[in-house]
Amino acid sequence: KQWYQRRVAITAGISELKGTPVTQTQCPVIGGHAGVTILPLLSQVEPSCDFTDEERAALTVRIQNAGTEVVDAKAGGGSATLSMAYAGARFAFALLQAMNGAKNVVECSYVESDVTDLQFFSNPLLLGPHGIEANLGMGTLIDFEQECLEKLKPELSGSIAKGVAFANQ
Repeated sequence: KQWYQRRVAITAGISELKGTPVTQTQCPVIGGHAGVTILPLLSQVEPSCDFTDEERAALTVRIQNAGTEVVDAKAGGGSATLSMAYAGARFAFALLQAMNGAKNVVECSYVESDVTDLQFFSNPLLLGPHGIEANLGMGTLIDFEQECLEKLKPELSGSIAKGVAFANQ
C-alpha cells in the first residue's frame, strides 16, 4: 500500500507542475517502498512532458517524501490514510479489470523479481486473468534515473534482508 500511495502522489505532482490531466497522467515508479528506494521514472511519463534537471530532482525528492509531507501537514496528528485507501482501491480495480479479461492492464508493483540483482523490486507488470502475465522491466533509464537506481540499491537490499529475516522467524 505504501508503494502504491507514492504512485498517487506522483500523478498529482506531475499534474500540478506540468498541467497534465491528473486522470490521464501515468508514470512508472520503480524500486522499493520508502524514501530513497522510491524512483519515479519521469523520463517515461505519459502524456510525455519535459522536465528540467532541477524539476526532476525536486519532484523525485518530493515523491520520495510524500508520506512525511502529509504527516507534517497534520502536525503529527495522523498519517496518509486517505491516500493509502485511494491507492489500494485503484490497484484493486486494476486487478479486477485484468481478472475480468481487460487487455493491457499495466501497474507497478513490488514483487519477487529478476529485473535487478535485488530479490524484490517494484516495476511495471502486465496483469491478466491469472495475475502477473509479464514483468515489463524498467525500460530505458536516463542518466539521472540510472544514478538514483544505483544509490537506492544498498538501502533497498537492507530493507529486503530485514523483511526476509522477519518472515523467517
